Amino acid sequence: MNEIAVGVSTGGTATTRAVQWAAEQAAARGISLRLVHVVDDAGSSAGAEGELRRAAEDRARECLSDATAAASLVSDSIAIVTTLEHGDPVGVFERISEGAEMLVVGSDWHGGRRANRRRVHSLRIAAASRAPVAVIPDLEMRLRSGVVVGVDGSHASDHALAFAAGEAERLGSRLIAVHSWDVVALVGGEYGYGAPLLATDDLARAEAEILDASLEPVVAAHPLLEIERRVVAGDPVQELSGAAAEAELLVVGSHGRGALARFLLGSVSHGVLAELEAPTVVIR
Repeated sequence: MNEIAVGVSTGGTATTRAVQWAAEQAAARGISLRLVHVVDDAGSSAGAEGELRRAAEDRARECLSDATAAASLVSDSIAIVTTLEHGDPVGVFERISEGAEMLVVGSDWHGGRRANRRRVHSLRIAAASRAPVAVIPDLEMRLRSGVVVGVDGSHASDHALAFAAGEAERLGSRLIAVHSWDVVALVGGEYGYGAPLLATDDLARAEAEILDASLEPVVAAHPLLEIERRVVAGDPVQELSGAAAEAELLVVGSHGRGALARFLLGSVSHGVLAELEAPTVVIR
């Protein structure tokens, strides 16, 4: 696990932003960057050995060359490896993610736009990844600040919190720790239909204590880091996406479980990727 792998598609600013983001990560960690383009042979005839395949490979090499140039602009000290693969992109990136420290994919989707094929592919690749995965939207980030992280007291969120704190310190930014709780989910009922009466002030204090306890190791490890604590009653996806709309990064933990874990990101991580209001890292 000594490389950052990034998917390179057929050009566009979404790919460039993903490559540059991945190059920054590789440079910061002192590891190599692997640029991967996958030629999807689905539907090709006779082993796809004709002119269409050669044209696709030529285009892929051009994309990898452009991506190499974009990564080199970030840092000329990064070791860059290019890989041209054939097959199902989801399966290829799942395999590559097994040996990567992080997998990075770009998406030209973000909240408010109509879904497209690239958006669906990025979600499927993110769900299948065995490594932490970053999905980078085609958004201008220069006027944004803050690293948002979702905190719920679980082991997954502890890992996400540690990663987010490290990124906030590296970027010289503040950490925005969001703990969102939903009264309906906690009591197992619907508003006005049999839900027990709760002392909401006591509940809010208890939820704040969860956030404080989760942040104790972060405060100890990063004593100079500015931390903004947000404890809110509401839907976690909406609260995290809202906070991310003005942030430079969003980090969440994945709660996928069971035999289908590789296809399931968990409702919150899937939800924030569907909105994609900022570069979003899902920590497994």
